[in-house]
Amino acid sequence: MLSASCVLEAITFDVFIDAEDDSDCIVVGGCAYADMSERICEVKIFALETAVSRFSDVMWVMQQILFMSFDKRLAIFLLDELSKNGGDCIKLTHEQIAKYMGSAREVVSRMMKYFVSEGIVTSSRSEGIRVIDKKRLRELAL
Repeated sequence: MLSASCVLEAITFDVFIDAEDDSDCIVVGGCAYADMSERICEVKIFALETAVSRFSDVMWVMQQILFMSFDKRLAIFLLDELSKNGGDCIKLTHEQIAKYMGSAREVVSRMMKYFVSEGIVTSSRSEGIRVIDKKRLRELAL
């Protein structure tokens, strides 16, 4: 469920998807969804629960943007990526990080340049981002 337009009739908007792997996508039109949700209450419940979850995610991101500095947000993001992948290297571009964080690539690049100058990370197109001072990164995340 990527669009609330099937749940809330007054909302219409385009949905853009970036897939990291080969994917299949199913698009269900508004009329088909309306018919199905009228006949099968579990469909409507699933859609509403998904919309609430997405809204909660959006509010969490807004809270971070409003009340947390970008260096702290980036430090937390990098530490989360390290814990997911293990090791000390992150194979994401600045553009991908910006999309995940809801920011601009230029902002990510500027902060990564600062992290490099402080000896916290190294960054290259071929190797990605390598964290060389996890202790300092954790301090920034606090």
